[in-house]
Amino acid sequence: MSSKSMTRRFSWRALCATLLGLTAVLGLMSAPAQADVTTRPVHIWASQVRVRECQSTSCDLATQERLTNVTVQAFCQRWSERVSDGPYYNHYWVEIITPGHRLGWVSAVYVSGGSNDGPVPNVPVETDTSPVYCEYP
Repeated sequence: MSSKSMTRRFSWRALCATLLGLTAVLGLMSAPAQADVTTRPVHIWASQVRVRECQSTSCDLATQERLTNVTVQAFCQRWSERVSDGPYYNHYWVEIITPGHRLGWVSAVYVSGGSNDGPVPNVPVETDTSPVYCEYP
């Protein structure tokens, strides 16, 4: 094989390798960003707690499941409609995954560890100025 044809062959291989590498780099750069979907375990202390599609008792049910004395995974919480149950009341709602793998909202009144109108400890809180965003697909 002559040095001229070897140079052409090497140049062609180098060009192909460069293009493949560039394509891979550009492909990674154009990939959509993934949200950090960290969950925290929370305990639902009450009986027959309904899971809603949004943060209000007037919202549709997200599932027919009713939660009783169970630990679920929570994404975040936000201030919304006030819920009262006996001496307990709270405006916070917690976005959870149910044992049946449904995404929905429960009032913080029914989550252990909080106080009246206080957020649930260790669960991120969405506010107008926080980087936390509660809606996950």
